[in-house]
Amino acid sequence: MNYFIFHFQLFLLIMVRLNAMTVVAPFYSSGVFPFRLKVLLSFFVALIVFPVIASKGYKMPDNLGEYTLLIISEISIGLYIGFLVSVIFAAFQLSGQYFAVQIGFGMSEVVDPVSQISVPVVGQLKNLVGLLVFMAINGHHFLLEAVFRSYELAPVLKGKSSVLGSLLKYLVYSFSGMFMVALKIALPVMGTIFLISVSMGILAKAAPQMNIMMLGFPFKIVVAFAVLVLISPLIVRIMQVSLERTFKFITKVLIYWPV
Repeated sequence: MNYFIFHFQLFLLIMVRLNAMTVVAPFYSSGVFPFRLKVLLSFFVALIVFPVIASKGYKMPDNLGEYTLLIISEISIGLYIGFLVSVIFAAFQLSGQYFAVQIGFGMSEVVDPVSQISVPVVGQLKNLVGLLVFMAINGHHFLLEAVFRSYELAPVLKGKSSVLGSLLKYLVYSFSGMFMVALKIALPVMGTIFLISVSMGILAKAAPQMNIMMLGFPFKIVVAFAVLVLISPLIVRIMQVSLERTFKFITKVLIYWPV
């Protein structure tokens, strides 16, 4: 009986960390998938990785209070892994918001099926392209592998000030990288729109009788989408490199996890 209880406690901890990751990680956190399906996925993946983790041996706490703290630590690690990946997808949406207002798409918003929030159409387009790139490089498989590796590299989370300081440092790196990636993706379109705006201003001074505002908005939209089509291979490449660097960053976080 004690043997069954010990392994059930360990299986529950594995399932909790997996389920916490699926709540916030891209693709898995989509509202398209019901919560029951996410729990079922966590259950089957936990069944697969449980024998490997159980063979290494784990010491379970003797009282409910320590076990509750252990569950909270498992939830924290799962949420942290998923959140680091979701930050890079926020960069993809942010890149579209950088120039959505300038081309007249600031008022047109749609509901993002991944994050369940309203975003501009251009930001939603970038997010969907990023999701396709994420699936193409097997990012959904990497997240499951990262949770499995986290049991080797980050078995326990201890509530110390040094731990919190290290985690906050990693978060600062993630957010700073988010703005850099968004700027890299949006910079060609932003530069083109800036040149068009300057040209329209000069033309308005040279020919005041022309209605530059009525001509400028459709011209900006056409040119902006033409530039997006031309640089789409570059955008996909930037997204791929950003996601791969995020995966390496998660691995580095787990290696140097404060335990």
